[in-house]
Amino acid sequence: MDYSTTQNSNTLSISFHGDFGFPDNSKIQQIIKEIKESGCSGFSIDLSGLESIDSAGLGMLLLINDASEDNGKKLELCRPTGQVQKMLEISKFSEIISIKS
Repeated sequence: MDYSTTQNSNTLSISFHGDFGFPDNSKIQQIIKEIKESGCSGFSIDLSGLESIDSAGLGMLLLINDASEDNGKKLELCRPTGQVQKMLEISKFSEIISIKS
């Protein structure tokens, strides 16, 4: 998985691309560090470029959400498609994290 970040006013936007799973743990630790150091009040992760996600990837989304909440910030997942959308639906992620189509 590759990712890029942009900041618009008080929101840090992160875009994921490729396949998201266990090998991406070090990248997620870097994202969590960016969240903790950011002065933003909210974060969004654009999932439209993500082709697949496994259970480890779902767990890492929860870690990102926990880091956001620990810092009093809100996370929103945006534009999931295909297999990624199905995985989020099956795991009922919308009950934990806001998901925007």
